[in-house]
This record gives sequence, C-alpha cells and structure tokens, in this order.
Amino acid sequence: MGVGPGFALVAGARLQPCLYPHALSALSHALGVQARPTLWMTSQPRNPLELRRGKLDSGKTHNKIRLLRTMLRHRQASHQELCNHEDFLTQLNRELIKAIQDTEDSSALKVRVMLQQHDVFMTIISILEYSNKKRLQQMERELQEWEEKEESKMHSLEQQVEQLNAKIEKVHEKVSFVSTYKDHEYPIKLVQVASLVRQLQQTKDSQQDELDDLGEMCRMVLASISSQIQKKKKALLGSLVLKIQHAHQETLLQKTLDSQAMLTYMDKVQKFMDQFEEEIPLLRAQMEQLQFQIWEPREIVFADVLLRRSKYVVLVQLRLALAALQP
Repeated sequence: MGVGPGFALVAGARLQPCLYPHALSALSHALGVQARPTLWMTSQPRNPLELRRGKLDSGKTHNKIRLLRTMLRHRQASHQELCNHEDFLTQLNRELIKAIQDTEDSSALKVRVMLQQHDVFMTIISILEYSNKKRLQQMERELQEWEEKEESKMHSLEQQVEQLNAKIEKVHEKVSFVSTYKDHEYPIKLVQVASLVRQLQQTKDSQQDELDDLGEMCRMVLASISSQIQKKKKALLGSLVLKIQHAHQETLLQKTLDSQAMLTYMDKVQKFMDQFEEEIPLLRAQMEQLQFQIWEPREIVFADVLLRRSKYVVLVQLRLALAALQP
C-alpha cells in the first residue's frame, strides 16, 4: 500500500502530516472572493446586474465551500487511513528491526562458532603439519640408512660376482681342455678302448660280474656328477647373463643364493669325489692283483720290453674320462 504525498515514513516514529497547499489556497481564494463583493456592496450602491452577479458569486462560493468541506472530509479520511497505515508500518518496522537484530545475533553467533571452528582447524592443521614434517624427516633418515645398507650390499654382491667370474673363467679353461682332449686324443682312446675290450672279454668268465658292477657304479656316479655340474654351470652362466642384461637387485640376490647353493653342492660333490679317490687306490690294487693273476708268463717276464700297462687300470681311467665328458 502506497504512502500519500503529505506524509514521510520514519523508523520508530509516527508520520507527521504536512500542509495541504491546494486546499488552503482554494479556501483562501474562496474567502477572498466572498470578502471582495461584501466590501464592494457596502461601499457602492447596488444595481440589478450587480445583485445577480453577487448571487451568482455567492452560489459559487457556497459550492466551493461544500466542495472544500467534501475535500476536507476526504482528506481527514485519507489522513486517518494514513495514520492507521503508519501504525501498521511502525509495527512492521519494529518487527523487521527485531528480526534483523535476531538475524544479526544469530549470524554473529554462527560467525563466532565458525571462528572457533577455524581456530580449532588451524590448530589441528598446525599439529598435522608438524607431525607430517617429523614423519617426513624420519622417513628421509630411514631412506638414507636403507640406501647406505643397499649400497654396501651391492658392493658385496659385486665382489661376489667378480669371484664367480673368476671361477667361471677357470671352468671355461677346464672345458677348453676337455674339448681339446675330446677332439684330438679321444679317437686314439677309442681304438685303445676297443682293443682293451677285446682283451677284457678273455677274462670275462671269472671277474665279469664284479667288474661290470664296479664299472657301472662308477660310470653312473660320475655321469650324474658331471651332468649336475654341467647343469649348474649352465644355470650359473644364464643367471650371469641376466645379471649383465638387467642389473636387477633381486636377480643378484637370487644369483647369490644359487651360487651359495652351488658351492654347497660342490662341497658335497667334492667330499663324495674325495671319498671315491680314497677308494680308487684300493680298487686299483685289487685290479692289479687280478691283472697279475690273468697275465701270461711272457708278459710278466718281458713287461718292460712289451711296455704293457695294467688292463683294468686303463679301463677304469678311460671310463672315468668318458663319464666326465658326458653332458
């Protein structure tokens, strides 16, 4: 609802009525018009034309007075309505002021709570930053220690690899020697073996079972040992190739474990071979006794001239060499 032009709205105060310039000017004009004819009538003699004019002016004045009264009544009604509206707006302004104050209080309370929460959060963030900083420093120290340990392990592994390379070089030399033996001396040995086999057939009736068992056992054991050594050698060479290609820590660790296992196995094989080497002199002595039992008198008497060697000793040596050459 609009406010009239004669009132002004002030928060918490009543509206003050302003002057009505149109109504006052109309009233003063009407009174002035009425006064002028009265003075003129008293000062001059009246004629019929002037009387008619006076009556007309008097009627107009009465009409204006009635109109002004009607306007005053309407103005009073409007004034009353504006006063009522003023009371309503004043009450509404008070309620709005109270609502605004309540809203401001609530907002201030929320702001205080949010500020408290912000302080708590900032404290928590500071604590977390301090804790994370300490944890980061600790992790950096642990990482540095771990890097130093790993560097030491890598240095140790490099030394072990160098040792293994030296051992592999020795194994290569042995393999080269065996290959040379196989290419040059092996055919000659085959001919000798064929001749010795023919000679061995002559003594097969008395010692065949024992010699076959002994030879088969030696061949199987030495072949198994040689095969295992070859497998370990191939595995070691393959793992070293992988180490050179990838240079990975886990591969080095696995190679170290394999190397240690191989060394352990080689120690066991060495013990086993030492045991066999201790038994070989006894076997040689037994075979020499058997050889002297089956030799002809001519060979015994002219052994230096004929340059004959023990049959069974040569056979055992050849079998050992053949078993070592098998893959």
